[in-house]
Amino acid sequence: MTRVAENYTKVQVIGDPVQDMMDCVDKVSLWDIDSHPSVLLNVEPSRQDELLVEIRCDDMRRLQPVFCVVKSKLSDVLADGYLGDMWERIPQVLDRLALLHFSPHPESLDLIAWYCWPRSYFHVHPVWSAEYQKGYSYPLLDCLLGGEAELALSRAVDHHLLVPGKLIDRLRLCRVCHGSRINFVDVCPECNSIDIHLKPGVHCFICGYVDDQDVFMLSGIMQCPKCSTKLRHIGVDYDRPLERYSCLSCYARFIEAPVKARCHDCGEIQSPDDLTVSPVHEFTLGKLARQIALEGSHMLHLPLTWGAPLTVDHLPWLMQWVSSNQRRYGGDNTMMMIWLSNLAEVKINLGLTKAQERITELVKRMQKLFRETDVVCQYSDDVLILLLSHTSDKVWEVLRNRISTLGDVEGLEQLKLIVEVKALPVPEDQIAEDWLKAWLADVVHYE
Repeated sequence: MTRVAENYTKVQVIGDPVQDMMDCVDKVSLWDIDSHPSVLLNVEPSRQDELLVEIRCDDMRRLQPVFCVVKSKLSDVLADGYLGDMWERIPQVLDRLALLHFSPHPESLDLIAWYCWPRSYFHVHPVWSAEYQKGYSYPLLDCLLGGEAELALSRAVDHHLLVPGKLIDRLRLCRVCHGSRINFVDVCPECNSIDIHLKPGVHCFICGYVDDQDVFMLSGIMQCPKCSTKLRHIGVDYDRPLERYSCLSCYARFIEAPVKARCHDCGEIQSPDDLTVSPVHEFTLGKLARQIALEGSHMLHLPLTWGAPLTVDHLPWLMQWVSSNQRRYGGDNTMMMIWLSNLAEVKINLGLTKAQERITELVKRMQKLFRETDVVCQYSDDVLILLLSHTSDKVWEVLRNRISTLGDVEGLEQLKLIVEVKALPVPEDQIAEDWLKAWLADVVHYE
């Protein structure tokens, strides 16, 4: 406890010395987190943002408390606060970091939980930039998770790791590529040409004739072409009815021009009503953040409604046990892997709601194919692994064929199912976990 307390006051400074903190370095790589678990940045704002990104992307240092002397664009997003907050927040963060359940191959939810739960003041802030296709991004998640940030955020909300907070903005995105760089343009309702012009109209009070204003102009004088009356005073001789558009491509005339939204990223032209409405929120700690941080995200792999539920950690043990029994007493046991090979793509193309509807329907159909004695393990978002006890070659071949055809059912055609089987036992000279990982690498190309 004394050693932990001493660490509260050991702060590495990157940049110029601050107050009585004279232990300074000029590079992140020189920061020793074992002797100085916290860091204070005292550099100019532009370099400070670069250092913040570097730290949060660093596997060794990304969870450590980081504070700033000056404010910069990313300081509120990636730092733990400023010099005035430092001594109050460091003890809390370090105490909780010491309690975390670290795993050698963390999932995205684990990384988010490890970062957010030790920080009671935690918020995930969106940042706007024209460089982002969707307009906003979450730099903290980008640093922690890289290309998985978008899907990981949705999973974190689904599992109550993060909860939406303040609404920052509401975007309308392209229905095809989900880009925010959209131009709205009036078009001709007849030929969809954008070459249209708005022309003011004139209504002659004398004879009631109505036409475009340029028809009434004669030698610079406004005169009715029908009754030849000179129109001098608006409201007395004439008035202006609704303005009318004229298309210079098909020469159609119309009062209202429909609006089309054209995406600058993919070129898709669509009605504004077809755009995807996307709210942009801040996010705060959810009720399950503590559980995931202390126990691991594998606890969230909820039991499916058939078979026996099993966590990822327990599956290799069961495989080893079944293999030992099979070698001793004989019998047939089979491992089956069901991989939704394009799940990430489907979530992006259809959106999470529609993708989840299709997955739910797929699970319902699978329920009818398995027995209560079949052990099911949700290995990851897109992989299910089953241990089929007392299953011969003929049985699992029929089962594999039936599962493969589920993707042909209407509504599920966009989900690509890869079904692979492998007979037990695990070879005596191999460990079940290594045997399973090698099989996964061959099928789904996991590292």
